Amino acid sequence: MSRILALHALLLLWLIPAPVASADPGSWASVIETAEERFGPDGVEAARFLAEYAPARDAEIDPELVLENIEYALRARAEFPWSDELTDELFLNDVLPYASLDETRERWRPELFPIAADVVKDAKTFAEAAQALNRELFNRINVHYNTGRKAPNQSPSESIAQGRATCTGLSIILVDACRAVGVPARIAGVFEWHGKPGNHTWVEVWDGTSWRFTGADEYNAEGLDRAWFIGSAAKAIPGDARHGVWATSWRRTGNHFPMAWNAESRDVNAIDVSERYVPAPMSPRAIAVRHIRLWDGPAPNGER
Repeated sequence: MSRILALHALLLLWLIPAPVASADPGSWASVIETAEERFGPDGVEAARFLAEYAPARDAEIDPELVLENIEYALRARAEFPWSDELTDELFLNDVLPYASLDETRERWRPELFPIAADVVKDAKTFAEAAQALNRELFNRINVHYNTGRKAPNQSPSESIAQGRATCTGLSIILVDACRAVGVPARIAGVFEWHGKPGNHTWVEVWDGTSWRFTGADEYNAEGLDRAWFIGSAAKAIPGDARHGVWATSWRRTGNHFPMAWNAESRDVNAIDVSERYVPAPMSPRAIAVRHIRLWDGPAPNGER
């Protein structure tokens, strides 16, 4: 079978929902026990981390979904060159999680892993991998921005089934694809822009030194931290749930990600990253003052 046909077949299989097992309240205890048997100490650490900060809605999550997620996350950490720079903290919080927001829980890693791995095969760094994915992935899976999508917070398979998504659905896909190949990634966004209506969601990726941003399916050949929304994000109000810029976190933070489509939810932890987008005030020392004197006629005392 040709590579193209194989990828098409893989995508068609993805569109058929995998059965979700009915799990009892002891699901997480079962996950931790099985993770130790299958993956050893690294698996136990991963399972315990997911269990500790899992939202209430996932109390009875399918154990096999979580175990498969752990297996592929550990595999990504072992296989890609940038993994040598990946700290445990970043791996657990920004590579390992099986979801970003309140999207449908599904087994996306086995489907995204081979596609994303092929896209990043020539990349050498976190940033190169993220840029390659943003440039090529959406064309490969044939999903692009379209307000005709059914829901803002679509899972990858839901967006692929429609061939369309808006900013949140596209961001979920890009975050998942980055995580599939071991690149730390998270959702960022605003509940409502300051000074004008509308919310927006985008992606932050770790470049080995700091968090950088990009619009999903909005590849810019000049690099990261370039996007149409920079001017609007610069007006963010730090600490403000409505007008601040927030980034998702699996680890508990004391704050929640404000989702415009699910405003009452407190399930998604978040970090206030507004100050990264708001220009720093200019230091008084950086302001040069020059005094100029003007005369209507010849300057007194021959001054010039």
